[in-house]
Amino acid sequence: MVFFGVIMTTISVSIDEELLEWLDQLIERGVINSRSEAVRGGIFSYVREKLGISTRADLRAYLKTQQKKPFQSGVEAIRSVRQEE
Repeated sequence: MVFFGVIMTTISVSIDEELLEWLDQLIERGVINSRSEAVRGGIFSYVREKLGISTRADLRAYLKTQQKKPFQSGVEAIRSVRQEE
């Protein structure tokens, strides 16, 4: 799926019923647009809080220093996996 020019990949996330109810109530009230937006925002907030990283560019730079094999963007990684299939 392409969303605002960005390739999106679908993942499964397991959460408990109560958290799902809270999330759906926030969506119904217009606080959050979708479950996907909530997951993306949660990941971004977690990375910002735990690593002090606030931009994708800073995250890419951090990941380059932490990995053992050459860095691939998410899009490049998805494409290479799809080519291997």
